[in-house]
Amino acid sequence: MTNMKQLYIIAAGLLLTLAMSCKKDNSTYADHPLPPVVVSGLKDSVTIFTRRDTLKMNPVVENESNYDFYWTAYSTNFVQGNLPKADTLSNAKILNYPVVLAPGSYYLVFNVKDKKTGVIKLINLNLFVATVNMNGWYLLKDNAGKTDFDFIYKDGRIDNWISFNNGGKNLDGNAVKAIFTPSFKMTITSTDLFNTLTVLSEKDAAIYRIDNGKMVRSFDDMFFSKPATRKLQNAFQSMASNNIGLINDNKAYSMTKGALFTDLPSTYKVSAIAAVGAMDIGFDENSKSVFCFNGSSFAALGSNGNDLKNMNASVLWLSGYAGQRSIALGLFRMQSGQGLLVKLNVQYGYLAGFTSPLIMAKDTLPATHGLMNASAIGGNYDADYIYYANGNKIYLTDVATTQEILQETLPAGETVTCIQHIKYPQPTAGIPVTTDYLAIASYANGRYKIWLHKISSTGTIDALTKPNFEGDGRVSNVTYVEQGLGSRVF
Repeated sequence: MTNMKQLYIIAAGLLLTLAMSCKKDNSTYADHPLPPVVVSGLKDSVTIFTRRDTLKMNPVVENESNYDFYWTAYSTNFVQGNLPKADTLSNAKILNYPVVLAPGSYYLVFNVKDKKTGVIKLINLNLFVATVNMNGWYLLKDNAGKTDFDFIYKDGRIDNWISFNNGGKNLDGNAVKAIFTPSFKMTITSTDLFNTLTVLSEKDAAIYRIDNGKMVRSFDDMFFSKPATRKLQNAFQSMASNNIGLINDNKAYSMTKGALFTDLPSTYKVSAIAAVGAMDIGFDENSKSVFCFNGSSFAALGSNGNDLKNMNASVLWLSGYAGQRSIALGLFRMQSGQGLLVKLNVQYGYLAGFTSPLIMAKDTLPATHGLMNASAIGGNYDADYIYYANGNKIYLTDVATTQEILQETLPAGETVTCIQHIKYPQPTAGIPVTTDYLAIASYANGRYKIWLHKISSTGTIDALTKPNFEGDGRVSNVTYVEQGLGSRVF
């Protein structure tokens, strides 16, 4: 028997005290003797998956014709003495309930009502409602002008996961990006932390809990001062994970978790392209200069970054490999049409200008190099390899030689929409990596394909005869989640 908070229920005009005790009779009464109720065939506790499983119970009750029956469930998350809301699951002895309860712990109560006296006896079980959402692949896609996820897990899939969990509502506009956002909270002082996915479409933005899929912030309530224009361009989860960065209409915003997005100063016309380091890295489209995001402010590069100021160039791609590796790669197009490929040290002292060299390597690419006309570019967390697509062909180059090496030719008509290195967990000393793929998303005839390639130590990818996943729409972002924790975008 286990102790629990007391749950007060008024039934048939009598005060009944519900205490956690598997199959324990907890009813009290004033005027009528309680007839004996003998019930068998019930487990002490049950674990079941919401929105996938059906909760089935068929207890054996002696003298069954003497009673009426119903089943209720109460969340364990309540304050002592406050009456929580009950969910009635069935008005019959046999329980056959397709589970839609939110994930969490519950008291499952078999209510046995004596027909003569009206006395209700409560038989209590421990119920844990789990969710499939905690392990699998979240594929951010757009389809017919709407943005949603297809979620694929070990034993199945939930197409249009956002809509499925939010009453049919998803985001308007084509998909931009999704980022895993850990330890989110609704107020600064809240101790209720939960993991989320921050999702952008071209026209909208929202933050969703992973455990139950529910939206906790929308575009309308995530800013201190809501922007007049909805032109969502990028979001990034800083290494200092208490902050989230956002770019909308070439303006930057920062959120301290528990608060709302605040405007950064109007110092720069902020490019949609950004990368994560010890400080996050951006590009000013007016001065053609690299700068840093530093929480709710900007930081200009020091003298060690002079070559990245007033570049007379446009930024094509930035990718940060924060943490153990602490480098970033950037690709710029100069007015001549040539490319400038740079490798940066993104530890704090280098970005802040205290330590040199910030620029670890740089090379000029001819305008004819495949990277300069790539439809999609992705990196490699472990080494200086870059993957990119020209048409339906996937190439590999490395920063040292910039040689182009064909890796794969997708079926004719496929357009590559996304290339990412999925590495989970992000490499940390002493913690093994469980998932390591180069994910390539392609699109043709209204449908996507996802190809998950193993990567060799020299950066080459293995051949696949068929895609790992397929579905309707066009995928722009892939996130892998394990035990509720998600991968970064590389």
